[in-house]
Amino acid sequence: MSVRSYRSEDATALAALSAECLRGEADFVLNPLWETEAELVAEYRRHGISPEENILVAESEDGRVVGMSGFLRYPGSSIAGLLCPVVDGRERRRGQGGELLRATLEMGPGLGLQLVVAGIGTRNRAGYSLLAAHGFRPVRQHFLMRSDEPPREPEISDAKLEFAWAQPSDSAEILALYDECGFAPRTPETMDTVLSGAGHAVAAARHDGEVVAFSEIETHWPRRVWVAFVGVDPGRRGEGLGSALTAWALRRLWEGEADQALLVLSPANRTAYRAYEKVGFRRHRSFDVLERTL
Repeated sequence: MSVRSYRSEDATALAALSAECLRGEADFVLNPLWETEAELVAEYRRHGISPEENILVAESEDGRVVGMSGFLRYPGSSIAGLLCPVVDGRERRRGQGGELLRATLEMGPGLGLQLVVAGIGTRNRAGYSLLAAHGFRPVRQHFLMRSDEPPREPEISDAKLEFAWAQPSDSAEILALYDECGFAPRTPETMDTVLSGAGHAVAAARHDGEVVAFSEIETHWPRRVWVAFVGVDPGRRGEGLGSALTAWALRRLWEGEADQALLVLSPANRTAYRAYEKVGFRRHRSFDVLERTL
């Protein structure tokens, strides 16, 4: 087996490897999470980086693509998500996963990376052991939740509350709420881009004209959309407003191409967990988050 950089003609084979890992809990990794070639391409376009510089491919002696590993990151960031080593089931137990992981970690400093974060299924014992053997340490656990039907829209008793798609003119107000919720820092220019509609759908809840909640959904995979950020004014929390707004937005995306929705949630956030269950989400996978400095 040889390890080389990604080439565009590898996309179909890598998507097939990723999709295979999604089918069983014993093989689950959070990234890669692609089901199609188009999802791989869209993932890297969304991050603003090229797969050629960030994915390594394992190739057999007869030229078949049998594995991959790599990074997901934003340009200039010192932190990256790991594309956990994925190897064709027929080719395993020959050390390919370790070889891919070592090669990936070696290219990290050249990309300016200082910290690598990985998500590995709690039942993926082989994957967990591989990461631990290469210096990764667990830091927390999360649930991947999924809805395969249009989410249910719960009744909202506040007659003054209005749900609608956010407009570019809402940028400053939504950014202020985003910052108040403690999410990763975001510039006004980034928020303007999000509200432009390219790869995102943002819904806003207003009370007497004031934004009191927002739900940001990533649509770079039009069929499988991601709930990215949900923010609620501190004075309105505990009312189920965030999940209700998210359900409102997803039902309208279901009228287009969407037929599946995903979100990641901390097990400690029991209130949000129950709220999303009520609108139709179910726990799909549990995974451990591990980190390693470079």
